Amino acid sequence: MNFLKNRPLSVLLGFIVIFGFSLSARAEDDGGKGRGIVERAHQVYGGKDQQSKLTFFIKEASGEERKIAMRRVWKNYNGEKGIDSKVIIFQEYPPETNGSSFMGWFYRPGSGKKNEAWLYIPLLKKIEQLPDTSNRDESFQESDIKPSDMMVRPIDLDGHHFLREETISNKTYEVIESTPKQKDPNYPYSKVQSWISKDERLTEKIDYYDNDGHLFKQQLISWKKVKTAFVWEKVVTSNMLNHNVTTLNISDIKVDTGVGDPFFSQRSMKSANKK
Repeated sequence: MNFLKNRPLSVLLGFIVIFGFSLSARAEDDGGKGRGIVERAHQVYGGKDQQSKLTFFIKEASGEERKIAMRRVWKNYNGEKGIDSKVIIFQEYPPETNGSSFMGWFYRPGSGKKNEAWLYIPLLKKIEQLPDTSNRDESFQESDIKPSDMMVRPIDLDGHHFLREETISNKTYEVIESTPKQKDPNYPYSKVQSWISKDERLTEKIDYYDNDGHLFKQQLISWKKVKTAFVWEKVVTSNMLNHNVTTLNISDIKVDTGVGDPFFSQRSMKSANKK
């Protein structure tokens, strides 16, 4: 939250977990301290399910601005039957996308199952199952948004190294550097550095480095407590190469609403215009 008060940065929406092949990671010579901090950050309660409105404002270096709005219903399965989570996204803006929807079922590594995704376009009155996208990391709607930046990346895919403590606006952060253990042509970062608040264990800033080791983009996250859960309220990201800035505002947040498994169906995908 303190970071967002200091300077604006970039946001990414994503639906897909990325897997990989082989590359040596930086040795964890901190006795596992870095991994422990990341594990505690992942344990922050985000609710059994969430409903919210997502509004993206994408500002390009040229000055051109675009808006994207959607509603999201998400449920955490915590690995039950190998399922990590399920989500339905209902498009609302721009007008030409209103009524269309996306549904994704995401499985944990080692489950033996591939992610599944479906797309509904009202004009065609048909739901299409998308090809397996677990090895793709394409931009979202021609923005800097990539799937891998918004999903919680499995801890075991990276080596985690504690770098330092850093105090910003009287708040102490633990800075962790995470380096892929395996080479994945679809994971575009050589390393990621995260600023995790020492008190609430919230990740409030992330620096992404490209495969040449250069700072590629920065992401700032502001959190909100809803009931006993911590959820994202605002995310700002800036691309350091093309200088685009994307801001995500999350509103109408509801947590632990009791969304049942039957909701995540093709029938619900068609219900966007009825809500």
